[in-house]
Amino acid sequence: MRLTNILKLIFRNLKERKIRSFLTLLSIAVGIASIVSLIIISQSMEHAVSARLKGTADVIRVVPGHVVPGRDFVPYGSFNESDVDLVRKIDGIDDVSSWMVEIAEIEYGGKFAPVELMGGTPLDIKRFLGDVVKLTEGRMILEGANREAILSTSTLEHINRWLNSDLKVGDIFSLNGLEFNIVGLMAYDLAGVEVSHRMLVSKQAVIETTNSNDVMLMLVRAKSLTNIRELTEVIEEALDTKHGVKGLTTAIATEAVLDGVALVSLTIQAVVVGIASIALISGGLGIINTMLMSVLERTREIGIMKATGATNRDILNIFIMESLIISLVGGLLGVILGVAVSYAMGTIISRFVLANLSIIVSPLVVFSGLIIAVVVGVLGGIIPANKASKLSPVEALRYS
Repeated sequence: MRLTNILKLIFRNLKERKIRSFLTLLSIAVGIASIVSLIIISQSMEHAVSARLKGTADVIRVVPGHVVPGRDFVPYGSFNESDVDLVRKIDGIDDVSSWMVEIAEIEYGGKFAPVELMGGTPLDIKRFLGDVVKLTEGRMILEGANREAILSTSTLEHINRWLNSDLKVGDIFSLNGLEFNIVGLMAYDLAGVEVSHRMLVSKQAVIETTNSNDVMLMLVRAKSLTNIRELTEVIEEALDTKHGVKGLTTAIATEAVLDGVALVSLTIQAVVVGIASIALISGGLGIINTMLMSVLERTREIGIMKATGATNRDILNIFIMESLIISLVGGLLGVILGVAVSYAMGTIISRFVLANLSIIVSPLVVFSGLIIAVVVGVLGGIIPANKASKLSPVEALRYS
């Protein structure tokens, strides 16, 4: 039987049973759209975070405390400048910067809101956060200017919602009773230093507003990436020994953070595929049901085709190709819908979670979505097609 005749028969059948075919097609599209959209989102977020962290790939974060299951990070005391000097002397360390992290109270228009201060020298901000701090407005903190602050867009939005205000670059606010000027606005929070609604100020500003000179974070630059993981262990042991407290120090290499981000992304993708597989299984069962019903309804037609020369292979091809067309169209719609949903979700995430998230549509993801749809269609069509091809012409002609 010619391919053109097979295609005519297929499209005629799909047209006659359009509602049933559409519902089957829709179930495939939903499954594919779920897989495509969520994988695109997870890969885009992984790429965005990795891109921000790669500029600090040789930096190790050192904090006094460690992660406790169920409680996130728990701080233990603090460091001091002598600890910074100790770390600086470790072989393999290129440079060290110390940072103060304290809670303060911002006041504006008679209303108050808590905010976390992160204090460092303007030089350290440039040397250790230069590739991370991307200003969208304003400028960096100047040397000796201890009443200046830089905020991320999300931090500023958080403060404005809390205070019901409209603070912007150039405005002056009160911080623990001292006046500060907003001189810069970052596109996003400081990647790699776990910033959540932090305000970037000078060290002296933290000391003057909180009366504390505790070092709560060290950013350590390694001379080489080859032994950076070993360096984290050396730093932890040196500081723990100095303070006489086992487990006081946690040193984390940005490289380890990148690995963690990739692992989380892969885990999310695996869970997404698992959940979306339920929809695809439903779609596959829908194809089997649709094609089995089609075999029953067209039994006499199959008998006539066989009586007029159609072979078992011809009948098999008709039903396999029919299920393939349904799943392929469903896959195409699913891919289109998945990409559209990805961009919509990207807009929401850029607004509330990760600023300026660029959606990256990988051709591999799109192609994989179509392949999955085709596989589901072929597998779903095998049983009905096999049943149809084995019908006896005599018995089929008796069916009315």
